[in-house]
Amino acid sequence: MVNVAAEDSTTPATPMPAVKSPAAWARFVLVGICGVAADLWTKHLAFARLGYGPNARRVVLVPHLLRLETTLNGGAVFGMGQGLSLVFVIVSLVALAFVVYVFMTSTRRQWALHIALGLIMAGAIGNLYDRVFNHGLVRDFIHLQYWRWIFNLADAMLCIGVPLLILSWLRNPPNGRGK
Repeated sequence: MVNVAAEDSTTPATPMPAVKSPAAWARFVLVGICGVAADLWTKHLAFARLGYGPNARRVVLVPHLLRLETTLNGGAVFGMGQGLSLVFVIVSLVALAFVVYVFMTSTRRQWALHIALGLIMAGAIGNLYDRVFNHGLVRDFIHLQYWRWIFNLADAMLCIGVPLLILSWLRNPPNGRGK
């Protein structure tokens, strides 16, 4: 007797969950670890070499475009919410839980999603580390001179990771379970 259900090619195969895929874990975790390491190392290096406060040095990397200068930010992105460090710690922890949940419910082939989640995780952890171990302040040092705000690599990873997450979801909605 032939098993007709096994031969039915119209039934889609269930995609492999990311949690069972070493490649998916590698994308997610390596991007996260490398991102956190790069963020914390560059913050340390900038503040150690440039100093902080009125005697801090400023270094022009690209004239009229990019310079390094240190500042401490007690707010969130673009300095909003000054003094709400505890709120930002809680929001970061909730965001990290969300990132882990989305990874756990993704499929192994959603590589752009895994990279986006790794970037978001790295950015959240990098700034969370600063808030917890630096009296609620985040170390910023990258200044694009045409832009008013000074930021760090964690901020850049968040600003890349979130749109990449949205694009990944637009391409492959979460309820579609991936490919």
